[in-house]
Amino acid sequence: MEAVGEYNGWLVLLSVVVSILSSYTALQIVKRMSSVQHTRYKWLILGSLTFGGGIWSMHFIAMLAYDMGMPVVYDVVLVVLSIIAAVASSFIAFFIISKGLDKKAWRFTGALLIALSIVSMHYIGMDAMKMNALIEYNPWLVATSGAIALAVSFVGLRIFSLYAQKEKSDNKKDHLKGWGSSTFMGMAICGMHYTGMESAAFLMEPSESPISGPVVDPTMLAWLIAGGVLLTIGFLIALIKFDTEIETTNTRLEVANEMYRSILESANDAVVTSDEQGIVLAWNKSAERTFGYRADEMIGELLTKVMPAHFRDPHQKAIERYKQTKHAYVIGKTVELEGLHKDGSTFPMELSLSTVEDEGTTYFTGIIRDITERFENEKRIRELVYKDDLTHLPNRRALYEQLAGYIQDVQENLAVMFLDFDRFKQVNDVYGHRMGDLLLNEGAVRVKSRLSEGYFMARQSGDEFIIVLPCTGAEGAKDIAKLIIEEIATPFTIEERDLYISGSIGISLYPDDGTTPDLLIKRADTSMYQAKQKGGGQYCFYTEEMDQHIARKLQLENGLRKAIEQEGIGVHYQPQVDVSSGRIIGFEALARWNHPELGFVGPDEFIPLAEETKLIVPLGEKILFEACHQYRQWMKEGHNLERISVNLSAIQFMDPTIVSTVERVLKETGVAPEHLEIELTESIVQDSIQAVPVMNRMKTMGVQLALDDFGTGFSSLSYLKDFPLDTLKVDRSFIQTIHENEKDRAVVDTVIQLAERLGLSVIAEGVETEVQLDYLRSRGCAEYQGYVFSKPLNKTEASALLTRSMAM
Repeated sequence: MEAVGEYNGWLVLLSVVVSILSSYTALQIVKRMSSVQHTRYKWLILGSLTFGGGIWSMHFIAMLAYDMGMPVVYDVVLVVLSIIAAVASSFIAFFIISKGLDKKAWRFTGALLIALSIVSMHYIGMDAMKMNALIEYNPWLVATSGAIALAVSFVGLRIFSLYAQKEKSDNKKDHLKGWGSSTFMGMAICGMHYTGMESAAFLMEPSESPISGPVVDPTMLAWLIAGGVLLTIGFLIALIKFDTEIETTNTRLEVANEMYRSILESANDAVVTSDEQGIVLAWNKSAERTFGYRADEMIGELLTKVMPAHFRDPHQKAIERYKQTKHAYVIGKTVELEGLHKDGSTFPMELSLSTVEDEGTTYFTGIIRDITERFENEKRIRELVYKDDLTHLPNRRALYEQLAGYIQDVQENLAVMFLDFDRFKQVNDVYGHRMGDLLLNEGAVRVKSRLSEGYFMARQSGDEFIIVLPCTGAEGAKDIAKLIIEEIATPFTIEERDLYISGSIGISLYPDDGTTPDLLIKRADTSMYQAKQKGGGQYCFYTEEMDQHIARKLQLENGLRKAIEQEGIGVHYQPQVDVSSGRIIGFEALARWNHPELGFVGPDEFIPLAEETKLIVPLGEKILFEACHQYRQWMKEGHNLERISVNLSAIQFMDPTIVSTVERVLKETGVAPEHLEIELTESIVQDSIQAVPVMNRMKTMGVQLALDDFGTGFSSLSYLKDFPLDTLKVDRSFIQTIHENEKDRAVVDTVIQLAERLGLSVIAEGVETEVQLDYLRSRGCAEYQGYVFSKPLNKTEASALLTRSMAM
């Protein structure tokens, strides 16, 4: 008789749930196995046991769910064989996936093996049942269950392969696909099992002996097995999630470490890591370029290998101090040090140091930058700021800083020399500035060769140099000045030309002549000009009188400018008298200046100053205009005067506008050109190439020309022959001693006779006594001027004198 049983619905449902969860767990294990290659065999074994155990548990729970109304016990050996078959099927599946064998031939072969294992598991498990019944199988349903097992295995392999190939993802869509695939596989496995169960028919047979072995309530056993499997699955899912998180963290750490290593290797700066002993642990590519050592040459070596010798002891002491105090002043800061290259050269570097503590051990990481280029740039900038481009000597900025430092540190005397090359301008004018630059450079080299170590030489400007002599008094400065002057006086040979110059040196002493750089240099400059005024090629020490002279000169210059602008310069007139009749025939216009603070300033003091400052040009124009204007006024008053005489300095005469200025003044004042006499000095006519054309233009205008102070300079008779002169003026120096000195009388006689033979007028200057006047009269001198007749008068006094003369 066939036994007819019935299924426990809850256990059937439980078997389905176990099957689905086992499938889901298997999928997760597949993902872990594919993403973590170094532990895939761990997951291969774990997955085989889990999935195999899940399939077997579903099978056993489903068998327990079928109640045939008779006691059933199980053959332990066969049960174990069924479990091995289930695990074997899972192992085959996971092995194929782990090897990436995704071709159809491999999948079909694998599916066939898996199906055989599953079918074996099922029917071995069925055969393990011991009961008072025989089992007969429907071959068609058995075949159907085998086909289902094969199909499930083939599809399962495909699903597993797809999951193995898919990149890890946590989005919701992939989770739904995972549960869908798990449900499909779980239902398919259950379908195979229940199809196999359906193929079995249980035929009751009488038995007198009861079934031996322990009998357990199948429902309770099913729930226990399910509980154990579910706990195992839950544990595995948690383990997978935890392992995934750990792996993710490790992966991130590995990525971060890889990025860190990549950044270090590609960094432009050297990055070096060492331990507390100074042993190198890491050495990047930039460190190799910076120090010349490869990583394998430095790792394990002491850092002192790339330190100059004078840094090694301080470095060792710093390490010992850090071990004791756990503090280093350089940590977190950027410091400048020196590095030692493999080739033995040293270079400046910049170090930024940081530390990391790990289990009580300190590791140091230094970021090192080779700053050689920056140092060279800074050096070049310092040279641009503090060096003279031409001579490469320190410039004025460096001079003031250095001199200030000397003054601050000096314990004894200090001398400052101001050196200027005499006649240097002529070299530039004749040979050009290039030759002048070469001369300056050679001169600087020569002077510096005469200076001992510790002395400082700078170029002030142009051909001016400052020499600072620390711990040197007047005697030492004098000796050095002599050596320098002697050196400069030696001819220079520049581009096969011999050049001759000299040097003038002014000397100031600290602290007697000043206690600041400005004052010492200024007073050395003042004394240098004093040396030039004495003829150059010599030295001169500063004295207070020099400053007084300079101060007066500066005061006069400022006052002169204001006087010219505000017409503070007056014009006085000295009569020019006919010797025979005593009649006033003209006046010489003379500039007179009454300074508002200094009082009367003589023309021999302010006229040279006006020439030096070029103020003589506007001053001379004002005097010319005032004199011509006054002459015109006298003529309007009815006075009979032949001329008005005005002096022209060399600066005025060489001014390109002088002829046009004279023309304009004559036109504005209405004075006829023949009534204006221009008095010229010998210094003007010595340059005949420039002087003659100007003199001819004035003669063409009708202006009279007189040669002043004839015989006192480098007089030449050619002046009288070649120049268009009208009058010779005998200088007062001959007239003053005319009655005492035979030679002076001879000169005066000669000039008067020579002028008469050449058709020139003669006028004697500085006639102060009747004796002098009588001698001139006896020699036929036509005109004179001097105190014997009248001193220079202002215009009012001169007008009154003219009026009196007319009345006589």
